[in-house]
Amino acid sequence: MKLDRIEIFCAVARNMSFTKAAEECGVAQSAISMQIKALEDELGFPLFERSTRKVSFTDAGQSFYVDCIKLLTGFDDALDRAVSTHKGKRLFITIGIEGLMQTSYKAAAIRRFNAAHPDIQVIPRQVERDKKYEELSSGDIDLVFDIPQYYVLNNKIRKAGSICNDHCLMVHREHPLASKKSVGRKELSEYVTFWGGIPKVEDYITKLYLNYFRDAGIEPEHVIYVPEQDVATFMVAANMGGNIVPTSEKEQMNTENFRFIRLEAPLTFESAWLYSSKNQNPALPLFIKTVEEMAEEYNDEANRRARNS
Repeated sequence: MKLDRIEIFCAVARNMSFTKAAEECGVAQSAISMQIKALEDELGFPLFERSTRKVSFTDAGQSFYVDCIKLLTGFDDALDRAVSTHKGKRLFITIGIEGLMQTSYKAAAIRRFNAAHPDIQVIPRQVERDKKYEELSSGDIDLVFDIPQYYVLNNKIRKAGSICNDHCLMVHREHPLASKKSVGRKELSEYVTFWGGIPKVEDYITKLYLNYFRDAGIEPEHVIYVPEQDVATFMVAANMGGNIVPTSEKEQMNTENFRFIRLEAPLTFESAWLYSSKNQNPALPLFIKTVEEMAEEYNDEANRRARNS
């Protein structure tokens, strides 16, 4: 599939007009029509509904347009990075960001990297949960901070800077547990709790949370799975239950309306920076070195807290 054909398709889509697209591209309208027809033949389905009065998307065409914009943007970014590197200008590293959870740790890593390497530009980029693996593999993003168990860690996807996240209970200040310093599994199971950011019941983290209760002979009956962590935080603010969050998020989310309660039985899991083994960005090893050092310090501090608790 030719890139110039994709660009012509996007020009028609932007203008919803073959005539205006031809003017934008500086070619004859017949050439535009031929390229769109060739693209539709290659795909095997129509992209536009055509009439004498107007041009409109088919459902498939609209979906294809959204992805083509991302494709062209990624290509332009890649070209800019290559040209800048060739000319000796600043290097880039692109960090995939999904949601607000563990923002404080991710932000601290980027601040530390910026301080050590002010000549390298860090580009945060929003990523969708279901496309992170694909974007890592394609090089659209260089790293993402996530849970390694969601991925097949092999010669394609590797991890760096692993930390062990301990968790606590976040509740509204009017919640019945708000005045407690710690809570046990039995008492916790009697209240509604949210487990945010979980795509499906069968996944690794959901099983870990359910087993947190089951290991103590408790069958949890009041667990609500919330697809987005932001929604779970809102539900806590509305005093609809408690949310299990990384203890490291207390500083970021600690408003006067929230209380954070220690779990008497520790609940932990691993998080790490993930990257593609095929990634040849010269800035990547420098970022990995930074997060490895940071993770060692973080884990040492977590172990110290555990010994003193």
